[in-house]
Amino acid sequence: MWNFWYTNQSPSKNCTHAYLSPFPILRDEHNSTSYDSAIIYRGFWTVLMLLGVLSIVMASFFIICAAPFASHILYKAGGSFFIIAGVLFSLVVVMYVIWVQAMADLENYTNMKKMDCLDFAVYVRYGWSFMLAPIGVFFALLAGMLFLLVGRAIYLHSD
Repeated sequence: MWNFWYTNQSPSKNCTHAYLSPFPILRDEHNSTSYDSAIIYRGFWTVLMLLGVLSIVMASFFIICAAPFASHILYKAGGSFFIIAGVLFSLVVVMYVIWVQAMADLENYTNMKKMDCLDFAVYVRYGWSFMLAPIGVFFALLAGMLFLLVGRAIYLHSD
């Protein structure tokens, strides 16, 4: 049993898929939050994402409260929050593209990893959620503009 678990280990390394962090990595330390730039960048990214989600929730709340066409102000407020959410989510998408394309030093990362695994290669691929994010931004902006238009129409026809 001792030979199976401890002494009979393979000397070679197993190369597996991983996600690339654009922030500098020390060879023996893998704590990506140990750098101030990582903390600041992830902090902005997280805050923008949470503000976008919060503004969608607030917009939905205002639209639900304005559902019987009672208040044009609630429709305008809901539309404004949808537009704010669309802008915030577009900033999140742009920050992700900047992370992957500009900040990640792929050449140095590849050279560092080739020391351990000779056939190491980096492939940059965007996932399906990234492909759907601009569509969500478009619909948030469209909903915001339509609810602003509904609020204006209610205001004009209320007299």
